[in-house]
Amino acid sequence: MKAQFIYYFVTLSSLVLLPLSVSGQKYSGRKVWVLKNDKVEVMITPGGGHIASAKLVSGRGADLNPFWQPHWKSIEPEEWNPSLPEYGDPPEARLLASILGHNICLDFFGSVSPAESAAGMTVHGEAPIQTWKELGVTDSSLSYSATLPKAQLKVTRQVALTPNSSVLWIVESVENLGDFDRPFGWQQHPTMGRPFLEKGASFFDASATWCRVGPGSFSKGNRLKSGAEFQWPNAPGVDGKTVDLRAWPQGEKSSDFVTTLMDPSREWAYFTAINRSKGLLVGYIWPRKEWPWLGIWEENLFRSAKPWQEREVTRGLEFGTTAFPDSRRAAIEMGHLNGVQTYRWISAREKQTIGYGLFLASIPEGATGVSDVQMMENSIVIHLTGVKESIKLAVKRP
Repeated sequence: MKAQFIYYFVTLSSLVLLPLSVSGQKYSGRKVWVLKNDKVEVMITPGGGHIASAKLVSGRGADLNPFWQPHWKSIEPEEWNPSLPEYGDPPEARLLASILGHNICLDFFGSVSPAESAAGMTVHGEAPIQTWKELGVTDSSLSYSATLPKAQLKVTRQVALTPNSSVLWIVESVENLGDFDRPFGWQQHPTMGRPFLEKGASFFDASATWCRVGPGSFSKGNRLKSGAEFQWPNAPGVDGKTVDLRAWPQGEKSSDFVTTLMDPSREWAYFTAINRSKGLLVGYIWPRKEWPWLGIWEENLFRSAKPWQEREVTRGLEFGTTAFPDSRRAAIEMGHLNGVQTYRWISAREKQTIGYGLFLASIPEGATGVSDVQMMENSIVIHLTGVKESIKLAVKRP
């Protein structure tokens, strides 16, 4: 892999660091590409294509990666084989062995059928277990792609830093290499973890409306009433009390999944997560009509099987085409939920492209959450609660 360098240009008033992709570095023992400017540093793994780390380089919350890094050893996808029992059983094991931070679910979001498992398919499709190839590097962006041999899809992603800003604009394309129209699922799977997740300090906001708790088959550790419908963020608990989904759970050992329908009156959907004590905010903004669903997955020290061992704390905020992480068959047979489709079509030889934003920001003391996130022509504006301030971040979109 060709070497990349960071060049410095001296001006009369300052030393300016130009962002370049850097090969040869490691994160959690894994190969990574690195993008960095004077506001943010991002690490992306070729193995799985995961956005493994995103950190502010200065201000409150600097050097804190909000994304999940599992306690088990992370390996490259091609290093996994069935003789490694520490990662659990197929079809989850191969993905869990290499999962970090934000992974993409493609060609579907969810579990596999018994027949698919016997045929060697893994949960969440092939994309997060492929080794992605670098297509091009500029001073502020990285393009990379993967071909999914069984699904006959090609996915390409460009991650571009906005100059002098902590916004990443991400453009993804999915191309159908086959000669027939087909249904598929396309879901982003950012997952937050410790130390960002903290009782009494971590809070979540979203442009969410109608919600439904996952079925009882999802977990025996649910704190929410299975199948219950409600309006964000007040969910009915199994004990009859109301659970505020904005707050990270205060109790011990729970595991839930909730699907939320993003506000259909909005062009842009969003979610944000903050840690009040550490002063960090992270969020995403995306075109609502393209990805109408946000799944909220919580794992709070519950799963005891390998590799979990009752040690993981996560909140996945999984936005895309699909309401629940079930099988392909289940998503297509459901068809619609609350009047909104639960899968997507792609025509023969068609290419579909969607752009969305990932942003980080320091928040002032006293900030309690987010009331709104707005997409402007050249900026993302974050309206805070608890303080009178708003945050305006420059964004450069293609």
